[in-house]
Amino acid sequence: MSNVKPFKIVIEWSGTEDFYFSCDYKNADLDTGTKKDQINAIRTLPFMTKAMGNVFRKLRKEHISFPMFLVTLAFNHRDLLHEIDQLLMILHHHLEKQKDSGTFSCFITSAETASLSSRHD
Repeated sequence: MSNVKPFKIVIEWSGTEDFYFSCDYKNADLDTGTKKDQINAIRTLPFMTKAMGNVFRKLRKEHISFPMFLVTLAFNHRDLLHEIDQLLMILHHHLEKQKDSGTFSCFITSAETASLSSRHD
């Protein structure tokens, strides 16, 4: 098992409901700098982007219909949990292969996108 451990998670919206999820990690035995500016994965997770979009609007103090949000969440909770599990699985898969400190970054979108010139895990 890898000695690399996550220590910081950042969610950065791209201006729409799509967002970047990144996780900084480091090896407790090696104190090296983190690697940035690389997208390690792209995933289409529509339920997660919809839920995070509601969080984003709430943070910006924009109106959301809270009862409708709860109804939507109730109907889609299995799909949302499945998508969260997918994201955590690709993060853990990435961390298992790492020896040094770095950053895992994933672009999360609600719609199918053209493949960027990045490595998919």
